Amino acid sequence: MIDDPNIFDITRISFDDFITFLFDREYVPIPHTQNEPGPWFWYSTVWFDPALVASHYIRLFQNPGFLRDRFNVGQLEQAFWAIKSGNLDCSVVNLIWDDSLPFDVRENCVRSMELLFAQLFSDCPLDTAVSMWWDSLAYDWACGNRKRTNGGEDAQMQDVMFETLTKILQQPSLVSQGAALHGLGHLHHPGTVEVIAHYLSRNPTLDDDFREFALRAAKFDVM
Repeated sequence: MIDDPNIFDITRISFDDFITFLFDREYVPIPHTQNEPGPWFWYSTVWFDPALVASHYIRLFQNPGFLRDRFNVGQLEQAFWAIKSGNLDCSVVNLIWDDSLPFDVRENCVRSMELLFAQLFSDCPLDTAVSMWWDSLAYDWACGNRKRTNGGEDAQMQDVMFETLTKILQQPSLVSQGAALHGLGHLHHPGTVEVIAHYLSRNPTLDDDFREFALRAAKFDVM
């Protein structure tokens, strides 16, 4: 039995209970002072089975629409920040680099995010969780923690993310397109300039600010 409320044992958790674990929580805004409490996942320790959690994420990302009816916008915002936060032991960011999992499982987890955007993120009124989604996943290449020249999974995962971002960029939603451009701007993939050039040629009616953002992403000049 675990007495500490910040320690969670989810090693045998079902999919439905996993959704409850992540989403069914009171929304706590990010604090503005050191005296304000932060969200639950900042302080948690989670015991979990990586293979089981990866399968739950893939299932969630492939069919996320049910979340709209079960949780409010604040709960969704907070949970998706947790899912992509390095603070949460069982987050996607941590799972995709867990080499105890076969690479194809981690690859499938990333590729399933295309459907997460198409079926939920594209038109769900979240705040920063969507626009910053790929910032958490791709920034390692922007800051040099990972390099394509290293080969191996640094190059393999970069290709997986690039292919996924390219597909999200083709979705009709400007929300999806903006998030994809943000991710491409951090990923530093050698195919970025060509993909964004094609995107701009297919979308000649973009407003000036959005077009400028796309051009900055092509130069890897995004915040």
